Amino acid sequence: MRLLSTLIMVIGLLLTLAACTPPTPPASPTPWPTPTSLVAEATDQVAPALAAASTATPAAQLSPTPTLPLTALVLWESLPEAQVQALTSDVQVFQTEFPQFAVTLQHYDRPESFMTPLNAGELDFDIVLAAPPLLNNLWAGGQLAPMSDFFPPSFVDGFASIALAGAQQEGELWGLPDTAGFHLLLFYNKDLIDTPPANTIELSELAQTLTTPNHWGLGLNSYDPLWLTPWLTPQGGWLTDETGQPALNTPAMTATLRLYLDWHDDLNGIAPVETYNEVRARFLRGDVAMMIDGEWAMAELASTEELDWGVALLPGVGQIEESDPAAPLVLARYWAISRSVRGDRALAVAAFLEHITSPERQLSWTTQFGLLPTRRQALDDPLITNEPTLRVSTAQLRAGRVVPLGVNANTILDAMREPLRGALDGELTPEEAAEAMQRNVEN
Repeated sequence: MRLLSTLIMVIGLLLTLAACTPPTPPASPTPWPTPTSLVAEATDQVAPALAAASTATPAAQLSPTPTLPLTALVLWESLPEAQVQALTSDVQVFQTEFPQFAVTLQHYDRPESFMTPLNAGELDFDIVLAAPPLLNNLWAGGQLAPMSDFFPPSFVDGFASIALAGAQQEGELWGLPDTAGFHLLLFYNKDLIDTPPANTIELSELAQTLTTPNHWGLGLNSYDPLWLTPWLTPQGGWLTDETGQPALNTPAMTATLRLYLDWHDDLNGIAPVETYNEVRARFLRGDVAMMIDGEWAMAELASTEELDWGVALLPGVGQIEESDPAAPLVLARYWAISRSVRGDRALAVAAFLEHITSPERQLSWTTQFGLLPTRRQALDDPLITNEPTLRVSTAQLRAGRVVPLGVNANTILDAMREPLRGALDGELTPEEAAEAMQRNVEN
């Protein structure tokens, strides 16, 4: 930020001394130069200006100092009201630091309410804060500028790789991650469990000792395929193959389904076939020893005083000494830039995104909303590492996986939903369920 601030002040000085209007924006997005070239370019411009100033007319005879031209940006978001207020405050801080830039916030409710007027030419944007569905649509429609037009690799490398992966395609990065999460975790009742299980063998053994007709060893949202995905990678698979195509009819999916069905077995299982709300309610009452739930549950559970709960990494798959880590699905939301951004707006956009993705700002949102940051420096900050639940959540985030940009995770999960239900209800074998999942996603 200091480098960018220096450049912007230099530009302001030149404008003041020369009393001229800004140059005409170039015809294509302005590439972000390397730090070395920025400093050299600024020095080359400042030296002649300062020399001219030393021989200029005395101050009493100078004309009034011209006002810096105002560069306006339009930023679209779809945040909850409390986060909109926080973002508004962040924008005000930015504009205080850079008074030559003005940011206007606009709100959209759903990806469709943004894309429809955009495609009709009725909506303009410079920056948009987008979840994966909207980012996919914008990228597929050629509406985005790559981040390489605005930031050097050294800046991008400051973000966690798992967060960047969901916005990469064709050798380019198409969004800067604002926050990341959505991953599953293992929650447990501390009154019943001292040390949570590290792998699925320990999970089964511990859950069996805590399972009675009225008490569950493990609870999970049985029919939702999101709860199936963490154990695909330890079995050698994932939702997509190396080319980014859905890959559901695989030996890994079949093995994962067998493991999942064993947990739900009527006679020897450790988890009943249940719904999300019922599992959560029973866990809060103390009737479930362990629960697999999303990272979002931490904020909700924090408000309860009746239950002493803890959170741990999802159990790995395999033998105790050789288990492979679970890899839950991770999603992020991204700051994306319009392909139309050029000239002074490009400089303003780069300044704003550097400000809004700073570790300090991301950590303030962690404090306010429990959202995990994406900058490496922020993830390694004592605010995260010294807080047990955030530390575990961060470790699970980094062990997770994403689907590539251009692939809709909801489409894949929806294709898995009915075959998973059929397998749990005893209507399909694991092999048949995997085949049905692939058919659904291809139709």
